[in-house]
Amino acid sequence: MYKFALALTVLTATSSAVATTVLTEQNIARLEAALPELAAIEQDNPQGLTKLRLKKHCDWQQHASDLRQQEQGKAYVAEVDQVLAKHQLTAPLFLELTAKGSWPLLQSLQPVQQLTRQSLPFLPEPQRRIAEQKIQQTEQMQQAIEPCLTAADKTALQHHKQRLLKLATSLPGAAF
Repeated sequence: MYKFALALTVLTATSSAVATTVLTEQNIARLEAALPELAAIEQDNPQGLTKLRLKKHCDWQQHASDLRQQEQGKAYVAEVDQVLAKHQLTAPLFLELTAKGSWPLLQSLQPVQQLTRQSLPFLPEPQRRIAEQKIQQTEQMQQAIEPCLTAADKTALQHHKQRLLKLATSLPGAAF
């Protein structure tokens, strides 16, 4: 009996220690299928998405609620919901997938950010201001997303890195 209880305890501890990730083959495929349809939806101000700022927490339901509140009353929200539902995605899952899926791109931008930061004193004022805003936005996204990455997320990111890089470049606000 003791061996059974010990085995059950070890099994329970092992299975609870294994982190899950939203970055699964199935979810990434759903995201890839949904993005072209989402991009086709007429929005009042699609460039507004480039100004999206995630707060520094990992509550994706709250992120979705905040974004929904920001976009409240806009006609295209229902269309977005329909596309997400069609592809078996929820708003929180979509936000988590796109945020975590953009991590390889955010990482790849670090050398560009460093060079841009070094060139700031030599840029004319308008370009310097734009460059500073882009650096700040990228750093803010990195600081908001990195603490939310589990060990399973990091493994999945390595596995799907090239696919996610390609996908992330099609997301609004991804361009540096």
